[in-house]
Amino acid sequence: MKETVQHEKIGQIVYEESFWSGKKELTIDGVKLVKQQKNTFVWNCGGQNKLVYVKGSFATSAKLYVDDTVVELTPSAKWYELVCSILIFVLIMVWGNSVTLCSILPVVGGAIGGGISGAMAFLNLIMMKAQKKVGVKLGIWVAMLAATFITCFLVAIALLLAL
Repeated sequence: MKETVQHEKIGQIVYEESFWSGKKELTIDGVKLVKQQKNTFVWNCGGQNKLVYVKGSFATSAKLYVDDTVVELTPSAKWYELVCSILIFVLIMVWGNSVTLCSILPVVGGAIGGGISGAMAFLNLIMMKAQKKVGVKLGIWVAMLAATFITCFLVAIALLLAL
């Protein structure tokens, strides 16, 4: 994921973070910063090397610390993004652990359902945060909810057939 921020003192900041590995890259005014440690970069500013720190991640909210300046690179999740993601997990946990609901339409619950729905909820949060329009975010949530439910249903059918 890539975010570009224009700051009045620092200039244009480009923050990139790999979804899979969490690897971070930072560019200020077109110059790629040298990584010193996991979240520490060296910025050559006017012939002087400054240490620049990145705290957080795309999922939680990344902030850049330069001397006494703090720049928000990625915003924190909105309340409705968190609620939608949690609802994906809660629906599968409640449905998968209810005998009555599973007699209507079986879905896998417990650890397997929790793992599937937890992963899908996290993926939903990342995908929703990457979008700007609320309608698109809600469309992603509906699609992820359906994908989670279908996946847990198919796993439940596979387990029932294996018995």
